[in-house]
Amino acid sequence: MRAAAALGAALAALTLAGCAQLTELGLVPPGAPGQSAPRPVLRPQRDPSPVFGARLIADRRVDGVQVDVLVVGHGRVRGNMLSELKSPEARLKPPILAFLIRHPRQGPVLFGAGLPEDLGGLGAKRVRGAALSPFTRSKGRDLVSQLLRLGVQPGDVKTVVLPALAPEWVGRAGSFPNATVVISSEAWYSGRKRPLEAGIPDLHAFVPEERLKLIDFSGTPHYGPFAHAVDLFKDGTVILVDLDGGAAGGIGMWVNTDSGPVLLTGPAAFVYDNVYDDALPDRRFVVDVSSFAWNARAMRLAAQAVPRLVIVPAHDLSTLKIAPRPDVILEP
Repeated sequence: MRAAAALGAALAALTLAGCAQLTELGLVPPGAPGQSAPRPVLRPQRDPSPVFGARLIADRRVDGVQVDVLVVGHGRVRGNMLSELKSPEARLKPPILAFLIRHPRQGPVLFGAGLPEDLGGLGAKRVRGAALSPFTRSKGRDLVSQLLRLGVQPGDVKTVVLPALAPEWVGRAGSFPNATVVISSEAWYSGRKRPLEAGIPDLHAFVPEERLKLIDFSGTPHYGPFAHAVDLFKDGTVILVDLDGGAAGGIGMWVNTDSGPVLLTGPAAFVYDNVYDDALPDRRFVVDVSSFAWNARAMRLAAQAVPRLVIVPAHDLSTLKIAPRPDVILEP
């Protein structure tokens, strides 16, 4: 009996070793269990103050802020790149979003500047090194055309906030001659790139440096569960949140509207799963998976503290359809 047991253990060990070798070679049959990457180790969470939600109302000194959500194109990517809960066989066409914030005193504000005008400057539809490439866009759906249909002239825009230095966010940053262009100093100066974007062209050329405003989050106060934030207009309406991790120096925008707050995550969350199901993207899709997971947890803590909060991931419109709001408008 002992000899049989020893033989069985040896055969099992050989089988496991063989499977490991096949996995390394990429020859494991479909459906065979793979080895999951270890979960990231997170730094301690920051619990929001019990009065965080009440302070949002007390500190907001301007009424009538509205958010318009614009779909300026689509990418193409395997499902599991955005979320470990999605199949690698799923071929997704995630929306490329830009956001128009209508501020009664500051005028039109953009979060994200959309895709380049013709995509040709970055290598036609397939932008070499871009994680979401190839991009597609319907005729007349570029950012400037959509703004014109909404009655917003390029010269009307006074502020453009770039969530990250990536083609889906910076493409039309130079199209607004009177706008200050805001980006984090980490995004502007850092050499960190997502592994999938190692070969991407230099995107600094899309940003007019003469109108550039860099945000250094180091030393800035926390905002609820988030480590650092800046009140952009000092009126409690538009808060820039340090969400480094999905992209180097990533910025999120917390907008306090009359009907409640909205968090535009930028590259800190790609789809619903990342936030609400704690599902990580492919590690090659982010610069720091631990920071990405920490930010997602902070978003969940914020949602628990402020139930009216609507979180809008970078490439997912589902939360807007689940919880529609009168002052957050998804443009057709």
